Amino acid sequence: MSDSIHYLPIMLDCRDQACLIIGGGQVAERKSISLLQAGAILTIISPTLTPKLQQLVNQQQLIWHAREYQTGDIAYHCTSDEKLSEFGYRPYFLVHAVTSVPEINNQVATEAKTYRIPINVAHQREQSTFINPNVIRRGRLTIAVATSGAGPLAGRYIAKEINQHFGNEYEIYIDFLYHLRETIAQKVSDESLRKSLLHQAMSLSILEEIRQGIFEPWNEQQIEHWINQSIE
Repeated sequence: MSDSIHYLPIMLDCRDQACLIIGGGQVAERKSISLLQAGAILTIISPTLTPKLQQLVNQQQLIWHAREYQTGDIAYHCTSDEKLSEFGYRPYFLVHAVTSVPEINNQVATEAKTYRIPINVAHQREQSTFINPNVIRRGRLTIAVATSGAGPLAGRYIAKEINQHFGNEYEIYIDFLYHLRETIAQKVSDESLRKSLLHQAMSLSILEEIRQGIFEPWNEQQIEHWINQSIE
């Protein structure tokens, strides 16, 4: 019987969520940049930091506690203007344990699971309750690749293959579809008609026009004209 884990793919909204990283090395740096780009309120606990993380601290983009991890760090103790949970603390939204000491990472994982906080432990998938996939981004388009334990090298190789297929034209294309959908939602009240228009939008030759360099973004009037024409 296979012991592989069937992960549930989700997209987390981390805006203004308190997240914690234990460790300050290169892995912590990569995790930090991703979390900050997602709008998280980030705290790092580590005696030392990479130069890039130190720069982020100096720019006040994250909070740094210059010390080793201690039991109890997972419970996010609120400031006076924040609301505590019924248990008397506000737990972190998610935690990364990325120190170079497996025993410390295991302690962090155990504590996080006690508080039922999602935990990712570097290089110890069996201790983690979530994993970070390889990600390809093209503006609003996000493609995630995970191999469920086959290894990060395999994931990176597959992501590289996908990355070569989905070029920068997809950023323009997905942005076009987004604005088209927003206008349809505003102008068309009938749900079945909205669905029909969205299906019709997928048959437009916009992507090919972008690839040929002949696409011109539609303004509001052009979108409304297309909607009216497609309804008739």
